[in-house]
Amino acid sequence: MAKLWGGGGLHPLVEAYTVGEDFRIDGEFMLPYDIKASKAHAAMLAKIGVLTAQEGETLEKALSEIDELWRAGKFKVEPSQEDGHTAIEQYITEKYGEVGKKIHTGRSRNDQSLTMIRLYALDQIREVEKLAEQLAAVAEARAKSLDSIPMPGYTHMQRAMPTTVGRWLSAFASGWRDAGPMLQAAAKVLDQNPLGSAAGFGINGLDLDRAFSAEKMGFSRVQENPMYCGFSRGMFEN
Repeated sequence: MAKLWGGGGLHPLVEAYTVGEDFRIDGEFMLPYDIKASKAHAAMLAKIGVLTAQEGETLEKALSEIDELWRAGKFKVEPSQEDGHTAIEQYITEKYGEVGKKIHTGRSRNDQSLTMIRLYALDQIREVEKLAEQLAAVAEARAKSLDSIPMPGYTHMQRAMPTTVGRWLSAFASGWRDAGPMLQAAAKVLDQNPLGSAAGFGINGLDLDRAFSAEKMGFSRVQENPMYCGFSRGMFEN
């Protein structure tokens, strides 16, 4: 397949190094989030008149097709494509023509990546929060039944004051309970829409409705400063 970017090409070793594991990670985990963001972006472009209603419907159909194929294990991101962004755009362009290129209006690969990573991270945080709550509840219930069973406490790698198995287990439950507010705080920071920030300088001359795309994706608000959209990636990836 032809690459989306031009130029004289790269030495295969250099290309393998720059691609790294992106194609595999996108293909295994990130593609549904890229699709979700692309659907929201296409709907927004149709809303502001960049796309016709028919083009918007075509893109919605094409992106749903990709999602179904991926869930059936029939849509792969190839190393030559480098990432899921390219795989999606090539599929749409090859099957539906120029509308596959028009979906890229008002965004770049930079904010595409930022958006799908935030969506993925939010899903993971919410799942971990739910599991931590469940684990704490089970541990607390079990701790009550073990509270009469003695065990030695330890300090400095040696036995110290006596305690109980219930109290020991309950300590872990308290830790899992404390994880909840910290995960919620992380989710609050992540819950911002960077799509439309492009390569860090926004889009001049095109009045994107970023609040609309934020709502479509389930973000509570827009990440306003386009430069900070990129800067913040190091924060939430760590």
